[in-house]
Amino acid sequence: MLTDSIRIAAVQMCSGQDIHANLDKASSLIEQAVKQKAQLVALPENFSYLDTEGKKIKAVENFENGLAVQLLRKLSASHSVYIVGGTVPLIANDRVTNTCIVFDPNGEIITHYNKIHLFDIALDDQHSFLESRYIEPGTEPMTFEALEVTMGLSICYDLRFPELYRVLTAKGAKVLFVPSAFTWRTGAYHWLPLLRARAIENLAYVVAPAQFGRHNARRESFGHSVIIDPWGQILAQAPDRNCVITCELDFAYQAQLRERLPSLDHRRIY
Repeated sequence: MLTDSIRIAAVQMCSGQDIHANLDKASSLIEQAVKQKAQLVALPENFSYLDTEGKKIKAVENFENGLAVQLLRKLSASHSVYIVGGTVPLIANDRVTNTCIVFDPNGEIITHYNKIHLFDIALDDQHSFLESRYIEPGTEPMTFEALEVTMGLSICYDLRFPELYRVLTAKGAKVLFVPSAFTWRTGAYHWLPLLRARAIENLAYVVAPAQFGRHNARRESFGHSVIIDPWGQILAQAPDRNCVITCELDFAYQAQLRERLPSLDHRRIY
C-alpha cells in the first residue's frame, strides 16, 4: 500500500575545493534535516567537491572507501534516514562518472545513477563548459523504492531533457530528484520554469537540492533549491545560504490529481 505522506528535505550548499570542509558542512546540514523529522534527505550535485571539471580527478572515489561515500553510509545508518547523495565523482577508466548514490536507513547503497546528459555548452568566454572531456556519461535511467514510494533520479543538465522524466514516470516514479549546480547565467531564467514543467507534465513531486554562490573565479551557482508539488506549486524554496528546506509530500493529493487530470494515460506518442 502506498505511503500517505513522507517528510523530505533538500540541502543547499556552496561547496568548494576543501573536501573535508564540504563534508563537515554536509554532515551538519543532514543533522539539521533529521532534527526537522525528515525521513529522506537529498544533497546537491558536487556536494563533496566543486571546482573546474578537470580537477575532479583529485576528488575521485569508489564505493568501498571514498570519503563522501563512507560518510553518507555512516550518517544514513546513525540517523536511520534515506539519503540521496547529490553526486560524487567515481572512478571510470581515465575519466570519472558524476554519480548520485542512494543510501537506505541501514547505511546500505540501494542504487546509483550516472548522469546521462553532459553539460557541453559555450554561451560566451565566461560561460563555457565541456563535461564530456572528463566525465563518462551514464546510459540507464534509474528509479528506486523508499518508504513504499517509487522515486526517480536525474542530475542538473538532465533537467532539459523531458523524455528522461517521462521514462522515470513510466517506471512508476512519483518523486523526481534533480540534484544540481545550475550556473547563475542559465539558472536565473531557466531553473524554476524547467523544474515546474517537469512536475506539471509528469504530475510528480520534484525535489531539487542545489548549489548556490561563488565557488571559484569562474563558477557561480544559482541556488534556489526547491520542492515542487505535482500541480507545479512551490512548496519550499531556499534563500541564498547553506540551509535545509523540508516539507510533507502528500501522495493521496497526488493520486487525486492524477485521477482527475489523467494526462499520463492520454499519451498517444511513445
